[in-house]
Amino acid sequence: MTDSSAPVGTPRPPRRIVVAYDGSAPSDRAVRFALDWFERSQSEVWIVHAASPPRIVAEPRTEEEQGSEVSAIEQELRAVQSRADPSGARVHVRVREGAPPAVILATADEVKADLIVVGTRGLRGASRLLLGSVSSEVLVRSKHPVTVVP
Repeated sequence: MTDSSAPVGTPRPPRRIVVAYDGSAPSDRAVRFALDWFERSQSEVWIVHAASPPRIVAEPRTEEEQGSEVSAIEQELRAVQSRADPSGARVHVRVREGAPPAVILATADEVKADLIVVGTRGLRGASRLLLGSVSSEVLVRSKHPVTVVP
């Protein structure tokens, strides 16, 4: 069954969007991109942050320092949520522990996402000049359409 208002072959707007957020400028742009879809359609948005300690750190951080970082990001996302959707019915925030690609993909599977939105990083090696390792892994492993926002 197709939407009779859309021409044949025209993809329908995504109804369930998962967007990755890590506090970086590229992830801010990805969230704005997803919320633009939200404002123009009847979509739902899940803003996902994967809380995982860095593998290599110059100075060890205590659990309290790591927890306060995650708490600050969650507060920031809750503020975005309340501005975009004061009822909280269509914009959701998820902060989960784990490797970012796994958390993003698991959330997309759970909510049956029509679209995953990630930002670029370009922080590692020649093979990752255009995409960051997280966006690259999500793009390769996803069963859902992925949009990478520069």
